[in-house]
Amino acid sequence: MKTAPTRFLVLFAAGLALPLAACGAGEPDPGPGPDPSAPLYDPAHLVEVRITIDPADWDALRNETRSISDIFGDMCLADPFGSPFNYYAGTVTIDGETLANVGVRKKGFLGSLDTEKPSLKLKFDEFVPGTELFGLDRVTLNNSKSDASYVNQCIAYSVFAAAGVPAPRCNFAHVVVNGADAGLYVNVEAIDKELLRRFYDDDEGNLYEGTLSDFRDGWTNTFEKKTNEDDPDRSDLERVTSALAAPDAELAAALDQTIDLDEFLSFWATEVVILHADGYSGNTNNFLVYHDPTTDRFAFLPWGTDYVMRTNPFQSAALPTSVMATGAIAWRLYGDAFTRGMYEQRLREVLDTAWNESALLADIDRMEALITPVADPDGSAGLAAEIEVVREFVRGRRAAILAEIDAGAPDWPLGLRDEPCFEILGNVSGTFDTTFDANGDQDPFSAGTGTLAGTLEVDAMFQTVAAAAGFDQQNPTDPSPQVAVLGLRADGTVDVVLLAIVPELFLPGTTLNIDFTNVFGGVFNIDPATGVATTIGWIISGTVTLDEASAVEGAAVSGSYAGNVALLAL
Repeated sequence: MKTAPTRFLVLFAAGLALPLAACGAGEPDPGPGPDPSAPLYDPAHLVEVRITIDPADWDALRNETRSISDIFGDMCLADPFGSPFNYYAGTVTIDGETLANVGVRKKGFLGSLDTEKPSLKLKFDEFVPGTELFGLDRVTLNNSKSDASYVNQCIAYSVFAAAGVPAPRCNFAHVVVNGADAGLYVNVEAIDKELLRRFYDDDEGNLYEGTLSDFRDGWTNTFEKKTNEDDPDRSDLERVTSALAAPDAELAAALDQTIDLDEFLSFWATEVVILHADGYSGNTNNFLVYHDPTTDRFAFLPWGTDYVMRTNPFQSAALPTSVMATGAIAWRLYGDAFTRGMYEQRLREVLDTAWNESALLADIDRMEALITPVADPDGSAGLAAEIEVVREFVRGRRAAILAEIDAGAPDWPLGLRDEPCFEILGNVSGTFDTTFDANGDQDPFSAGTGTLAGTLEVDAMFQTVAAAAGFDQQNPTDPSPQVAVLGLRADGTVDVVLLAIVPELFLPGTTLNIDFTNVFGGVFNIDPATGVATTIGWIISGTVTLDEASAVEGAAVSGSYAGNVALLAL
C-alpha cells in the first residue's frame, strides 16, 4: 500500500495540489470579440420577455405534466427520464427583439412543475433551423416555485463561478404571455454548446445531464445525452464507474484519469457550502458532466439550484453539516482518510475565497431592489421575509461548517442509496363527504364520513372511517387544501389517506391526476398515543374527483379517490 506522502506526490504531479485560486477550469474564455449574449445576462438588467402563443396551445402547454410513476416506473434505470413536454410555435419579443416561430415548451421535473406559472424553455431554432437571438439558440426561464426568495439560483451560480467551477450566467426576467402578466422568472443560461465554447477549447465532447443518476453499475443509462445524441456509446461514463472500483490507495489517481478531480473537489465543496441538497453530492440530481475531448476527462457543472441555502429536505437532521456524500464519487472519496483530507482542505478554500459574506449580502440587497417591483410590489407576497431567510443562511453558514470540521471531520453515516425505483404495494380507493375546516380545530372523526378500501398490505378491519378537509397546518405561509380519509383500527392507530391539492385546482366538478405536482397523495399510519406517523406508501398514480370543493370555513367537500400505492426507494 502506498504511504500518504507517496500518494501526495502522485496527486501533486497530476495537478491536484494546486490552490483554489490557481484553478482555471471555471474561468470563461472571453473569445475573439464582444459577446452578443452578455446584455441578456447582465446582473443589473431585468429582461423583458413577451410571448404570444395560440391560447389553446398555451393551455395545452401549461397542463402537460409527469406523474411519479412516469419517473420511477417499470423501466427504472433503463433510460433517462422521458419528457412529456412538447414545443408549440409562438412569437417571442426579448428586450424589444422579436422572433416568430419560436419553440415554446414547459420544463421541469417534479418540484418546479406548475400549471399556472410553468417554467419555460424558448428554443429559437426549433422550427426554423439556424435561428439565433443574442447569439443564442435558446433561453431558459425558471418559475422559482421552489424558491420563494427568487435569489437562490443566481447566488448559487455566482459562488460556483467564484470557486472556479464552470457555471451558467443568471439574472431575472419579467414575462408577459398573451398580454397577461406572468410575473418574475429567473433567467438562467442554458448549458449547451454556446456555454461550452466559453469554457472549453473543444465543444464536440459528450455533455450529459444527471437526474437521479450516478456512476454505478446499472445506473449510467439514466444520464441524458445533450450532445452527440445519435451516438449510443456511453463508455466514457462507464470508465468513471470502473475507476470507482479502485482500492482506496489508488482511488484518487484512478478517478483523475476519468474526471477532473481538482474541479470536482471545488464543485463538491461548493455544493456543500451553499447546501445544494438536491445536487449531485446530496441527491445524485441536478448536475451535468462534460467529457472534454482535450483532456479526455469529465468536468462537473451545476444545475437546478433553486432549493439551496435552506433546510435540507433530502437528509435527516442527524447528518453532518460539513459534507454531503450521497453520490458515489463523493461517498468513495470521503470514505478514505487521505481523500477526505483533500475535500476538507478544498472546503476551507471555498469558504475563504468564494464565500464572501459582505459581497453576497450586498448582491442580495441589489437583487431585492431589482425584483421587488415585479415580484412583490405591495409586499403581500412576503418576498422580503423570504429573502431575509437567505441572508441569515449567508451570515451563519461559515461558522456552522467550521465548528464541525474544527472539531474533527465527521463520519458520513450512510451507505450508497438504493435504486430510485418503486415497489407496488397495492391500491386504495374510497369516498369522502365532509366540510372544510380552515382553522384545523375540528375532531376529524366528527367532521365527516368516508370509505377506505384497497389491496394494500395492511390487513385491517376499520372500526370507523371518517373524512376531514382543511389547510395544511404545517405550512402556514403557503397552505394547500387537504382532504384526509381516516380509518380507525382496533389497536387504536389510524390509517390515513392524505390528498393535498394546489389551491387553484381545489374546485367543484373537477377530476385531477394524483401526480405529486398538482395533487400529492400518501398513505400513513398514525399512533395518536405517541404522535408517531409511519409512511405506508405514496400514491404514485390515480385520480381524485371533487364533486364539491371550497376552501371556505364550513363549505361542503365531497368526492372520491383511487390510486396505486408504492414505496419509493429514494
